[in-house]
Amino acid sequence: MTGHYQHRQAAWKLIINGNDIGAVISHRLISLELTEKRGTDADELSISLADNDGQLALPAAGAVIELHLGWRDLGTSAGATLIDKGRFKVDQLTHTGTPDVLTIRARSADLTRAFRTRRTQSWSSSTLGAVLAEVAGRNGLQLRCSAEKSAVAIAHLAQSNESDAALIARLGRLHDAVSTVKAGTLVFMACGAGQTPNGQPLELSSITRLNGDRHTWEAAERGSYSGVVAEWQDRAAGQRKKVVVGDEENAKKLARTYASEANARRAADAEYKRLKRGAAKFSLTLCSGRPDIFPEKTVKVVGFKPEIDATDWLVDEAWHSLSSNGLTTTLQMERGGNSDK
Repeated sequence: MTGHYQHRQAAWKLIINGNDIGAVISHRLISLELTEKRGTDADELSISLADNDGQLALPAAGAVIELHLGWRDLGTSAGATLIDKGRFKVDQLTHTGTPDVLTIRARSADLTRAFRTRRTQSWSSSTLGAVLAEVAGRNGLQLRCSAEKSAVAIAHLAQSNESDAALIARLGRLHDAVSTVKAGTLVFMACGAGQTPNGQPLELSSITRLNGDRHTWEAAERGSYSGVVAEWQDRAAGQRKKVVVGDEENAKKLARTYASEANARRAADAEYKRLKRGAAKFSLTLCSGRPDIFPEKTVKVVGFKPEIDATDWLVDEAWHSLSSNGLTTTLQMERGGNSDK
């Protein structure tokens, strides 16, 4: 590392079941890997620790780990600036040797077993907000749903031998929304909205090429669709009809037949937005990690090709890695909603 980065040192904090264990394991840390995902897939944490002396105690299965990542400015009296990366529940322990190494794997603590238990239920003449509130309540979660999504009318919705996790994932796809559980809260909001469910803006993150180490940009014209077609059954007229979002000439046809025109249009619109976001992808590895960047953050980049710089990039997944080489971050991104290119 050169220049500015010589004056920074990666900093971290690990708390297990309320006890800060940083001082105990700092000299044992081999690597720490955090994968943050968008949607109902659990965030994953992997920690490898040296156990050459055999004195390392094993955490209990189900123990809760709190992780904070950040940087400490050297040569100043200021403390470390740490970002809270969430709570994780230990679900796998592996001890290998020689040399002896303990690997701890944990997943988002908010995704409980009950959240993944299959169940059957139906709703009629309701709203999306009311459905999500019931799902959140029975799983002991708070709900943060944008006003726009909360007001969507639900004529009929069936949950047939389907887990609550699968249900909100399906609703997310149908309504082009981020549907996830973070910090004890069920979050449901439009993809790329650039704001929290409470309406507060998410700060735009900026990255220059000097901050990057490796990058890959992909944009594919072949196989791209100009629009989406969805069919619905008009029971009164006794015939099948269709709605088109975008251009029908090279449109993608959805396989499902919907019960109403409104449902068909909503599904077509959601798929069209997904197709536009997926038309270009950009992965970027930062030699100086950015734990402040997470899925659904919008990133503006500078110093690449004009087509890349002109795009607002939406983070789909983020990987943070801490080792003797320092703290690095790899971002997988897709086109944001405000991109013109």
